[in-house]
Amino acid sequence: MCSANVKRILTIDQGNSSAKGVLWEGPEIIDTVRMEGSAIEDLLPLLERGEADGCAYCSVRHTDAKFLETLRRLVDGRLLVLTASVALPVKVNYGSRSTLGNDRVAAAVGASELCPGEAALVVDAGTAMTLDVIDEEGNFMGGNIAPGMRLRFKCLRTETDQLPLVDCDGPVSVFGHDTVSAIRAGVAGGMACEIADSFRMAGQMYGCRRIILTGSDGERLLPLLVQRGLPVEKDVNLVGRGLMRIFNYNVAREQAFD
Repeated sequence: MCSANVKRILTIDQGNSSAKGVLWEGPEIIDTVRMEGSAIEDLLPLLERGEADGCAYCSVRHTDAKFLETLRRLVDGRLLVLTASVALPVKVNYGSRSTLGNDRVAAAVGASELCPGEAALVVDAGTAMTLDVIDEEGNFMGGNIAPGMRLRFKCLRTETDQLPLVDCDGPVSVFGHDTVSAIRAGVAGGMACEIADSFRMAGQMYGCRRIILTGSDGERLLPLLVQRGLPVEKDVNLVGRGLMRIFNYNVAREQAFD
């Protein structure tokens, strides 16, 4: 497929436990749907209603060939699967592009779309929490990977004899007043401190002045970061935004899609 008239783009971000589909028309979101696993039937209403002209897909899991083939048929072959060989509108400064998560790449590209000309710390708080840096030109400069919120709660339960499994919902105090609030404060508050320290270092090293937050636990972390006076902006569709930009970049280059 080359540069012909691609107006509406479906982006699919396949995570570890679920996937998110977003239908875009230019920068505007037409609709969204969340899928458990890779249930293609969950996408059918969105595709039928939105008449997507193309699709961009990335996954942190092994790609389901049957799912992709069905998806390819639904968009008449106009499918871009983000891999290490796909052309990007930014440079990636990473030791091995083939081992860099494509969701991290897409989130970084999405952040560069949100804040052009600004260096930023890009935080994706999902099953794992990634903290990545983009420079003023939007280039991916590297970052860190840490356990996400649910993994931390789960680890405290499974690796100790007496600590309970605490869920993510509930108030987060500075210091806990019982075991449950102490765990929640330690986990959620600890993650906020990690982000704050990474932002401080990213500011010193790359001139970062903004945090772009996304991921399933972004909503829980946002108020903790705001309380710390950090310049944070949340975009729940950051990966999809990046996928859309990568799709359009390859259309403009008249690149063949998967």
